Amino acid sequence: MAKPTRHQRRTSERHTDILNGYKDGGSRFNDWAEEKLGAIKLVSWEWGEIEMRWDIDDRFVMPDGVMFGGHIASVADHVAGLTAMTVLMDSKERFRTSRLETNYFRPVTMPLATIHGRVTNASKNLIHVEADFFNEHEKLAVRINAVQVRRMTG
Repeated sequence: MAKPTRHQRRTSERHTDILNGYKDGGSRFNDWAEEKLGAIKLVSWEWGEIEMRWDIDDRFVMPDGVMFGGHIASVADHVAGLTAMTVLMDSKERFRTSRLETNYFRPVTMPLATIHGRVTNASKNLIHVEADFFNEHEKLAVRINAVQVRRMTG
């Protein structure tokens, strides 16, 4: 697959529908995310980028008020997947996480975190994603790096 030019970059219809449904709050992914990850919302997306808001509730914090790192890593994997989805041009394309690195700088605590994800490179077989989690004071709390492996279905 040749690298698309700026004017050719277009997220597939299937993945656009998934992302828009998630953003609008009307998809099955919203219910799944609310139950498993907490109140995480896709605020906006475009080719290669997403913005999310994570309203953290006490289900996911330890007694000292700090988010458990493993839970953050689960959310990071979700964020990496949504970000990678923005650059899928064929509705038959899927992906799987091959690598996820999570770097913690500050604790993630209630009441919220904002997240900015971006594709740093998309090749024929791999999609590299980076995302930053900011605390309520807009300070960098977590940075993740992920690699998604592309695959085709059907």
